[in-house]
Parts: sequence; C-alpha cells; structure tokens
Amino acid sequence: MKRMREAPAETVAISRIRLQATQELKRRLAQGPVIVQRQGKAVAVLIDPAQWQQWVRKLEQGASPRTNSRRRR
Repeated sequence: MKRMREAPAETVAISRIRLQATQELKRRLAQGPVIVQRQGKAVAVLIDPAQWQQWVRKLEQGASPRTNSRRRR
C-alpha cells in the first residue's frame, strides 16, 4: 500500500464544521426563509420556528367557519 504524500493541509474537527454550519444557518434564517436545493431544484424551504408559528396562527385565524362559509359561496 502506497503511503500518502504529506502536503500542507488544514486540520479541523468535525464538531467545528458542524458548529460553523449551525451558525451559518442561524445567520441566514435571521434574514428570512432559506431555500434548499438539490441538483439546482428547490426541494425544501427552511424558516425560523417563530415565523412558522406566526404563519400557522394567521392561517388558523383565516380558517374560521365564518370565513370558510364565505369562500364556499
């Protein structure tokens, strides 16, 4: 088995990479929704949990029986 030639390389712990990824995601979420892509196509949208709860409340308020009966007409 050939021995790998030693070259200058940065060493970084996987825990550090995870921390950096987490921090970057938090930073981006603070700016708004984040679209996740796979092969150039959107496959998911990540949003801040507090923003999600606001949207759910607004949708629930808009889904009251009174509002729904108006939409059916």
